[in-house]
Amino acid sequence: MKNFGKIFGVVSAGVIASVLPTCYASAYSVVYTTDYLRVREAPSLDAAIIDVVSPGTAIQQIQELNNGWSEVLYNGSVYYMFSYYLTSDYEDEDESYYEEDIEDVVYDNDYDEYTYTDEIISASDFRFNGEEFWGDYRWTYYSEQVLPGGGLDIPGRHTDYNGYVCDENDYICLASDFLDKGTVVSTPFGKDGKVYDCGCGDNITLDVYVNW
Repeated sequence: MKNFGKIFGVVSAGVIASVLPTCYASAYSVVYTTDYLRVREAPSLDAAIIDVVSPGTAIQQIQELNNGWSEVLYNGSVYYMFSYYLTSDYEDEDESYYEEDIEDVVYDNDYDEYTYTDEIISASDFRFNGEEFWGDYRWTYYSEQVLPGGGLDIPGRHTDYNGYVCDENDYICLASDFLDKGTVVSTPFGKDGKVYDCGCGDNITLDVYVNW
């Protein structure tokens, strides 16, 4: 009888493992999406997209990884979603997206978020939050009061009224480890930026040069 119990336990464990991948039968917690969010095959912006879920979707989160992604159980398989848009305390606000609004919205690669193309982020909000997710990038900032950047070749260097360090064409000066110097990109701060420096440390972050 004792042997039968052991065999039954082994069989039961095998059945559970075959039903739920990677043995996560009860190891998940329920979280909710706070925006339209992509389900990806691997924890990378380059990974294949499995599906896109709506705000307020309940997701079975297996674990939150240390690289900004979460491992999730979705339709019986293990996939990945960006942790920034997952929460355990979701409230359905009156800011839902409707089908007739979708044509006014651009699907960006900015950590899998839908964002309005005309959204402008104020300097005060940026300074307070420390980072923003907009367009194709994660935006952070670094101060010329800490890093004067005397060796940077920024023609017509000046500080605008928002405290952004700009060049002679009023491009906001940026740092990037994946865009070439001289690359001009749209920013969420009301005008374009231009890459003059490096040192961000990843392939999605753009550092904004400020005087705060």
